[in-house]
Amino acid sequence: MNRSIRGMALWACVLLSGIAAVAVPRDAARADDTTAYRSPFAIQAAPDGKTVYVTDRTSANVSVLDVANMSKRGEVALHGNPFGLALSKDGATLYVAEHGAGTVAVINTGSLEITSRIAVGKWPTAVATSETPKRLYVGNQDRDSISVIDLGQNPAAVVKEIPVTREPSCIAVSPDGQRVAVTNLMALGRGTDPDLAAELAILDGQSLAVACNVKLPPGSTMVPGVAIAPSGKYAYVVHGLGRFNLPITQLERGWVNTFGMSIIDIAEGTRIATVLLDDLSQGAADPHSIACSADGSKLWISHSGVHEISAVDIGLLHDLLEGKVSQELAALKDGTRPNIWVQIQQDKAKIADLENDLTALYIAGAIRRYRSGGVVPRGVALSPSGQSLFVANYFSGSVSMIETASGRLQGTISLGPQAEADPVRRGAIIFHDATRAFQRWHSCASCHANEGRIDGLRWDFLGDGIGNPKDTISLVHFDKTEPMNRRATMQKSRDCARNGLASTNMIVPTEQDVDDLYAYLISLRPVPSPHLGEGGKLTEAAERGKALFDGKAACSRCHPAPYFTDNKMHNVGVLSPNESDGRYDTPALLEAYRTAPYLHDGRALTLKDVLTTNNEEHRHGTTDKLTPAEIDDIVAYLQSL
Repeated sequence: MNRSIRGMALWACVLLSGIAAVAVPRDAARADDTTAYRSPFAIQAAPDGKTVYVTDRTSANVSVLDVANMSKRGEVALHGNPFGLALSKDGATLYVAEHGAGTVAVINTGSLEITSRIAVGKWPTAVATSETPKRLYVGNQDRDSISVIDLGQNPAAVVKEIPVTREPSCIAVSPDGQRVAVTNLMALGRGTDPDLAAELAILDGQSLAVACNVKLPPGSTMVPGVAIAPSGKYAYVVHGLGRFNLPITQLERGWVNTFGMSIIDIAEGTRIATVLLDDLSQGAADPHSIACSADGSKLWISHSGVHEISAVDIGLLHDLLEGKVSQELAALKDGTRPNIWVQIQQDKAKIADLENDLTALYIAGAIRRYRSGGVVPRGVALSPSGQSLFVANYFSGSVSMIETASGRLQGTISLGPQAEADPVRRGAIIFHDATRAFQRWHSCASCHANEGRIDGLRWDFLGDGIGNPKDTISLVHFDKTEPMNRRATMQKSRDCARNGLASTNMIVPTEQDVDDLYAYLISLRPVPSPHLGEGGKLTEAAERGKALFDGKAACSRCHPAPYFTDNKMHNVGVLSPNESDGRYDTPALLEAYRTAPYLHDGRALTLKDVLTTNNEEHRHGTTDKLTPAEIDDIVAYLQSL
């Protein structure tokens, strides 16, 4: 049988539409607090190899770990929800993104004291340092931008804010500081575009502008990690690769979700290749972070969905892409055909086929997978010697140390007493666990990793027939927006949770599983919009928009507060060949600012498009007599919800 994804028979399964989740941090916890959850996220190793720093999102601190004694040395309480962190080259200063607080905490690693805070966007995520010149780059999820901070100033200050495509999630700086690679978490485009995909932004370190955007393969989304080779020539990006142009009729062998790594030539601004990290019948669900060895020969990738680490021989992979194939490898056949690497040796255009080949890395011996030592591994960091890999295992509340030569677990370091998991926490684990799905092809988070919201793609679910793809919807206030799905094919939210496990993951769930997952889903709450004004109040434009929304435009007729849905079906005037009645369930408008594209099939890129170019019959509000300024005011109000 052809090892490629293409050419396989289809059979029926149903994907759960719109399940998603967010971990809600509790108040900062003391080291001896047994009521908090410990959830290590991002991780950095000190230059001397003796200390490891890790952000603890649910306990709102940075934990300081002693490598020699395999123990926790202390912690630093933080504001907001700590995300990424970065160390200065000398290891004396630690920078931590305080998501929700709008600051980066600057920590003296000798005294473990916060010496200052730098104001950035409201939702800082990733941080990275540059030595020449001394800069800090900060990804602002709320503003789709990168703040550039001059660390040579006293105090350090933002000198430039660079727009990027959508929700920057990871930043890597080339050794010479001339190029900065920024992953955009998901695609930004209309759902009707068959080539819709996320991009990698490459910034110019001199002009402080976007040098180019490199598009990943169609269906690429959830792009959480990037690393730059020590040579500075290549960027390595890990991401999901959804087969969103196909009906969701067959789960096995990657017909729905696969997971890849793309190789980018930084200087040329081109994508060289995308290889799949999955195996023929085992998904490598939810790659999260990536680290490159000091000699550039090996990559280490965490897979949060399957609780594993991949070791990729990137030196070998580059040789194979250049056509250097050993006799032993050339002798292996794909059925009666030459294998993919021989095909590439004969025709470089065949490199494009790698993004559909589930066994390419494995037959070449270019990848090995190891257990991570915990549940849902997120951040990874190599020791200065390169002999150990540190892994932040989110739901285990621990950091594991893995010997890089063998993949052997050397030990684990606890971040502190771990509270007993309640139903919400247990449900969160189920939500992120792809080992609870057939052949481990995805977790619920694979399509809804954006903190319980969307993936930016549309999918052709079977619950309402084939040939009518729908964009993923947010399940914030999951239980308040019944009936479920765009065509209201399921009346009760709890049934939707059960269907997700039974039909999407293709397992037989226990009642406990369903109860826990449901508890998690109904715990999801909207976060205050970053578009709100001072004190969390509506801006003047949003106040005017609210008056129009409730009044002249009559939007609230179908979108009444507090959930901004009437929970009814309406003909919205947006027809498709297979659904000529045009009737769809009214979507909630909470957090509309972060859920583009819009309408059931994602044809509207912006909220303004919904009110104007996609509102010929005035079924999305009576807007034909509104001025452009009034339309802008309504958009301002919608962005504040």
